[in-house]
Amino acid sequence: MFQRLRLIIAAAIALLASAVNAADMQQCQQAYREGKVVQAYDSCLPLAQVGDPQAAFILARLYALGVNGGEPDWEKVLEWLTISAAGNQAEAAYNLAIAYQQGKGTAVDLQQSLKYYRQSAELGNPKAMRNLAMLYEKGEGVEKDITQAFALFQRSAESGLSDSQLKTGLMVLQGEGVEKDPVAARRWIEQSAVSGNDKAQLALGVLLIDFDPRTAVYWYNQAVSAGNAYAAHNLALVYSEGQGVSRDLFQALALADASIEWGNHKTRLLYEKILVDLQQSDINLQRVDTTAISIQTPVADPDTLNNRADIQSSAEASLMDINWLKAQPPERFAVQLARLTSEEAVMRFISEYSLQRAAHTVNLASNDFVVLLQDNFGDKADAQRALKSQLPAALADDAWVRSYGSLYKH
Repeated sequence: MFQRLRLIIAAAIALLASAVNAADMQQCQQAYREGKVVQAYDSCLPLAQVGDPQAAFILARLYALGVNGGEPDWEKVLEWLTISAAGNQAEAAYNLAIAYQQGKGTAVDLQQSLKYYRQSAELGNPKAMRNLAMLYEKGEGVEKDITQAFALFQRSAESGLSDSQLKTGLMVLQGEGVEKDPVAARRWIEQSAVSGNDKAQLALGVLLIDFDPRTAVYWYNQAVSAGNAYAAHNLALVYSEGQGVSRDLFQALALADASIEWGNHKTRLLYEKILVDLQQSDINLQRVDTTAISIQTPVADPDTLNNRADIQSSAEASLMDINWLKAQPPERFAVQLARLTSEEAVMRFISEYSLQRAAHTVNLASNDFVVLLQDNFGDKADAQRALKSQLPAALADDAWVRSYGSLYKH
């Protein structure tokens, strides 16, 4: 009877300890999520010291951030990652593998890196599978094995990692480590593209442009919306040549301009060629980049809009020059509504979209006018979010958000 009582008491004590540990862990995790560094450290340390893998991982991250506002302590990071990985914490093993690969907190040791990548991959971490695949692909620290690399990339892709889906698709397309299969390749790349990977969207544009230009243009546009400079270049080329779409030199010039702004300076030659084509064409030059903004602005009476003098007066009231533009904080962002080649085109555009009180027109140079929304933003992401919420979807994808400084660079 006494033996049974002792067992019951021991079980109760173990249950109580488990409940206490669970409460302590919850406090540790909550403090970390809320960014309370000191409180998280104090809560997690006792748990980590007795080998709790999650608490040890949190401590490692706190040391990487710099506990108490100090500099990162990579040796401490390595210490706690090792304890966490010993408890089969997959993300800890993954980070530990990166530390040994890059020499953070320790000397570079590819064998240790491989060991922890393998551990993390076996625990189901798709990022570890991808990084391990890259080592097999390049033969770094291990004998080069393309077949093994493909198998790991595919496992990572099946776990939903978008860059592995793209890589798997490209390997299937090229027949690297696996038999060529264009249909399967497209399926993998599309999965990555649908998840928002702009490199996959660009790849689909390249793959489809010759036999399915409409779909290719759709994917190019998706990548452009994500700020992909190479997609903007390719799409500018498509519109400048009318490759499977109606030729549109205005749209082509706007896309080339964006590609340059986003860092692809090789687009400069294409930009200049499109300008020459525009000058030599018989097209009545109107807009270069048009994005109508859906905002509540006073709409003038139709009779007034039909009066050229009134339109001119409204447009000229907000006509700025390059000096005004350079006086704006270069790091702030503006919304480019149109780039036009004449004052007459400016007036038509402002009239068409009732922007008399909502936009600025900046005369950059002879026959070069930019229409900007009067609102400006301190952060590009804020500007893009605002446009997404204000514009119809069809127009939001074509909106150009750019810094004031970039407007006069080219």
